[in-house]
Amino acid sequence: MFIPTRTRRLSHTATFWVIVAAYLTLMIAASTPSPLYVVYQAKWHFQTSTLTIIFGVYAVALILSLLTVGGLSDFVGRRPVLIGALGLLLASMIVFAVAQGVGWLYAARIMQGLAAGASIGTLSASIVELAPPGRHRLATLLNGLIPSIGLGLGALIAGAFAQWAPDPTVLVYVVVAAALTALLVLIAYAPESEQPRVGAWQSLVPRVRIAAPVRGAFLRATPALFAPWAQMGLTLSLLVSVTATKFGVTNRFEAGLVVVAVCAAGTVAGFALRDASSSRTTVIGSLALVIGSAVTLAGLRADSVTVFVAGSIIGGFGLGASLSGSIRTMSVLPAPSERGEFFAGVYVVGYLAFSLPAVAAGFAAVHVGLVRTTYAYGFGVALLALAVLALAAPEYLPGSRTNRVSEGRVACAVSD
Repeated sequence: MFIPTRTRRLSHTATFWVIVAAYLTLMIAASTPSPLYVVYQAKWHFQTSTLTIIFGVYAVALILSLLTVGGLSDFVGRRPVLIGALGLLLASMIVFAVAQGVGWLYAARIMQGLAAGASIGTLSASIVELAPPGRHRLATLLNGLIPSIGLGLGALIAGAFAQWAPDPTVLVYVVVAAALTALLVLIAYAPESEQPRVGAWQSLVPRVRIAAPVRGAFLRATPALFAPWAQMGLTLSLLVSVTATKFGVTNRFEAGLVVVAVCAAGTVAGFALRDASSSRTTVIGSLALVIGSAVTLAGLRADSVTVFVAGSIIGGFGLGASLSGSIRTMSVLPAPSERGEFFAGVYVVGYLAFSLPAVAAGFAAVHVGLVRTTYAYGFGVALLALAVLALAAPEYLPGSRTNRVSEGRVACAVSD
C-alpha cells in the first residue's frame, strides 16, 4: 500500500477520530454475523451445535492472535499493525459475502478473530496516545463505550438487512467492507504514535505480559472484567435464540433489537457514570448485573417477554458500567511503550470470559435445552458479579479510606 510522506499526514486530532471509527467498525463487524446465522441455518440446514463451533473458532483465533501479535505494535509501530489487521478483516468480510457453505463461515470467522486479536489492543492504545490535549478522560470513556456501541450497531444493522434486504448475507458485508476500505486509506495517511524498537520477534512468543510495576493493580482489577464480558457473551450467543424460541418472536429485526437494547443500555451507563469514580462505577455495574440477571430469569420463568427484556436492559446497564469502570481503571496503568502488550492482556482476559461460557452454553443447549442453559448462564453471571462485589467491598465502597487512596492514585496518573 502507498505510504504518504510526512507532509501529507493527517493531524493527530483527525487521526484520533479515525482510530475511534476503526475500533467502532471492528466491533460492528464482530456482531454483524450473529443475526444472520438463522439465515445461514435455514439455507444450509446445519445443527445448532455448529453455531457454537463457529462462535468458538472466532474466539480461539482472537485469543491466539492476542497472545502472539497483540503487543507487536509496541515494537514495529501502530500503523503497520493496523493496516495489516484491518486488511485481514476486510478480506474476512469478502469471504462472508461469497460464502457457499459452513466451511466458508469457519474460514471467515477465523480470519475475523485473527484480525480482531491483532488490532484491538493497538486500537485501545492508540486512542489513549492520540487523545487531544486535556481529553484523556474522553479517551478512556471511549475505550469503555465503543465495544457496547459497536456490538449493538452491528446487530441492529445486520438485523435490518436480515429482515428486509434482498440479499442480506451479501449486502451487509459489502457495506462493512466499504467502510473498512475507507479507514485503511485514512490510516495510511495517519502519523505514527509509537516509534519502532528492538524486540519484535521476541514479542511474538505466546504470552500475556504485564509489566511488574502495574501487575498487582492489573490483577486486582481483573475480576471486574469477567462478569461484563460473560454477560456480553450471553447477549450475543443466546438472547436472540431465546427470544425466538421461548417467546415466538420470528421477526429477525425485532429479535435483534433485544441485543441492541442491551448494548444501548450499556452505552447509556458508561456515559451517565462518566463523572463517577471508576471504582464506584464498577460497584454500580456489578449490582445492576445481579439485579438484571434475576429479572431476566424471572421473565423466563413467568413466560413474560416484557420482564425478560426489562431484565436484559438492566443487565446491559450493568455490563456497560462494569466494563467502563474496569477499562478506566486499567487505562492509566501502563507506560506508553507497553500499552499495546498491556491492552492485549486486558482483552485476553475479556475474551476468555466472553467465549468460554458461551461455547459451553452452546453445547449445553443441544443436550439440556436452550431455556435451561440460559438459566444456568444467567445464574453464573450473577455469581461472578457477586464475587466482584465481595472483592470490591473493602476497597471500593464510597467513603472507605482505601477507596480514597486508590482514587487519588488514579487521579495522579491521569494528570501525569
